[in-house]
Amino acid sequence: MSKAEKLSQYRYPTLAEKYAFIDGYEQAEKDLALTIEDIRELYIFFTEVDIEIEFNKIDIETETLGYYQEVLNRFNKQKGE
Repeated sequence: MSKAEKLSQYRYPTLAEKYAFIDGYEQAEKDLALTIEDIRELYIFFTEVDIEIEFNKIDIETETLGYYQEVLNRFNKQKGE
């Protein structure tokens, strides 16, 4: 039984509601899954941030929470476009 099926058992009394929930849940999982293209974009963002740190364009230390947050912000911004 999938995670979506387990969740639907407790929340939706009718079969139509359950199937609608399961379909929506599974589509959301697919939409949110990282792709090879996403991984490539993340690699590029890490490289850009590393270069900006090296040339003192941003004041962040590598491999800190702020470093990863900067990469994530750039990735999310690109995904939103």
